[in-house]
Order: sequence, then structure tokens, then C-alpha cells
Amino acid sequence: STLADKWRDMTIEFAKMINEKGGINLKDCGKKLPLKVIIYDDQSVPATAVSLFERMATVDKVDFFVGPDWSAMGFPVPPVAERHKIPMVMANVAAPPIFKRGLKYMWGTPMPTVPNWSTRYFDMLSKQNPKPKTIYFVTQDNPITKALTGYWTKKATSLGYKVLGNELFSVELKDFTSLVLKLRIRKPDIVYISSFDSPSVPLVQQMRRLKIKAKDVHHALLSGALHKQVGNDLDGVTGEIPWYPGVKGPFSDFAEELVKRSNVDMFDYPWTMSRISAYLIMVQAIERAGSVDREKVRKVLFKGTFDSPTGKIEFNESGYAFKNGAFTLQIQKGKPVIVWPPEVATGKFVYPSPSWQ
Repeated sequence: STLADKWRDMTIEFAKMINEKGGINLKDCGKKLPLKVIIYDDQSVPATAVSLFERMATVDKVDFFVGPDWSAMGFPVPPVAERHKIPMVMANVAAPPIFKRGLKYMWGTPMPTVPNWSTRYFDMLSKQNPKPKTIYFVTQDNPITKALTGYWTKKATSLGYKVLGNELFSVELKDFTSLVLKLRIRKPDIVYISSFDSPSVPLVQQMRRLKIKAKDVHHALLSGALHKQVGNDLDGVTGEIPWYPGVKGPFSDFAEELVKRSNVDMFDYPWTMSRISAYLIMVQAIERAGSVDREKVRKVLFKGTFDSPTGKIEFNESGYAFKNGAFTLQIQKGKPVIVWPPEVATGKFVYPSPSWQ
């Protein structure tokens, strides 16, 4: 709920904004028709999510699905779409195995995808002088965070970094002393934390208290929620963010107006862009098909390329958005600053990070 509690109002506002422009253009009807959204709360319970999607298919008789969110829901829910042959564009579902089941009615817009998650971050590191040489991975025991580490450990090695360690911790862990002491002994240039915000709060605090030093500390799933919990301890930390106001791209003006109306701070709610993009892609697919005929829309979505404020989103044959990346940010004096890529940066990357020296 801390990551998504404003999405209901944001979704309603999205429909309002589409309808203010006349609705969705359907060539089959020769006119625009209004968009109506039906929303339920799955409470992050997979069985509840499955039953609610069944309800939307059989009782509400919706035309299309947008959602669910998170990889834990991405495994059980898509078979519902498959049974009813209802195209589904999911949002923050990033674990690659979800897309390798041969399902033909599901697509996903995770922001970013696992193979593109830290692409810009490592590109930025390659331009630094002196270039960092060693890296240590610290990972929360969660499907998406483990998928991130699994991919980027191999990628870092291929890029010439020496991986000094790879520590996995449970969401219940509060005492990170032994893990932090390993960091002190190994002295990596880069500490790469793959974790959601709340589980890593004591980790960051104890890294500060035990005076960990590094050229950069990178938190792959960085958010305002973590910043609010650890305050100045997050200064200098880098991370990924799917999109931030001021970064221009397709529909960026629409997105800025939407989050403004919905009172959504994109640093506090960084995964919002994935959901906005899922909505925008479904609208584009329906308009390109010119119809609410599900098979026509499915054909448009298959291996399709769509616009989003993050840039082009392109689906492969499995429904995985394999080309969308993220922007690198750094916390500077308590504020998020986009530092890479240079063409959209709102500030300069400070390296080595002064607060971790």
C-alpha cells in the first residue's frame, strides 16, 4: 500500500483526462467512446487477485484488463486472461520466467525490465575517472530483487568488475552487523543493494553507523519512502527511477498533468509510471485496432511498439517489454537529481560520493 495507495485515484483521473479529450477513438464505430474503469483491491493476495479478475471477466464483463502489479501476482493471474481470451497489459511485473509460459494474452510494462534495469548506471560508471573496479551485491530475498542480482552480477563480471560478494537477506532481518562487517573487510568500490525500501532501512542505517566507505552506494529500487525513513543517511546514494517530471518524451505532458492532479510524487511512488504506461499502451492498442474486438487488439499488441513518457516500449514475442530502461538518480542535499543519461540529466553525478568517503 505504501507503493500504490494513490493509484486508485490516479486511475480514475486517467480515465477523466482521456474522456475530457472525447474518449477512445474507435474506427469501427466512427466516433470516440468514453473510457470506464472498474477497480478492485487484491490486497496483494494472489488468490484474491485471481478471483477478482475472474469476476471482472464473468460478472463485470470488461473488455480489457490492465494490471495486476508485482511479480507475485504476475504468476497466477495471467491464466485468467488466457482462459477468457482477454488481452491484459500488466504493470510492475518484471520477473522474466513469468513471460516464458507461452501465454498469448499477456504483456508487461515493468519499469524498467531486469536486463535494462541498471544499463544506464553502469554506462555512467564506465565514464568515471578513476573507474570503479570492484562491486559487492546485497540482495533482499524476493523474486524481483533476486532476478536483478542474478542478471547484474553476470553483467558486472562481463564488464570487467570483480564481484567481491553476494549476500542474500530475509525481509525480517533487522541486525545487519555481520553483513556490514564483511563490507568493511572487502572494501568494494561499489555496493549494489537490490531491495525494496522498508527491508533495507536498517541495512543503510547500520552501514552509516559502522562507517562503510565506497565510491558509490547504489540502491536499485530507490524511492522516497526509503528517504523518509533514513533521512540524511541516503545522501549520495544512487538508484534507478522509471521517470521523473522534467524528463521529456511521448505523453510526458499528459503524465505530468496526471500526477499533478492525482497528487502523486514520482519519487515517493516511482512505480507509478509502469502503471501509467500500461494504461497508455492499452489505449493506443485499442485505437490502432479501431475496435474493442479482443483479437484485433491482441494482434496489435503482439510484438508491438508503443509510446510512453519513458520513450518507446517494444514487446517481444513473449509480451516482455525488452527495450525500456530507467534513469539514474542521485540523492543530493536531500533531493532526487537525474544524473544520467546526460541528455536528460537535471544535475551532475557527484563521484566519488563525498558522504561515503
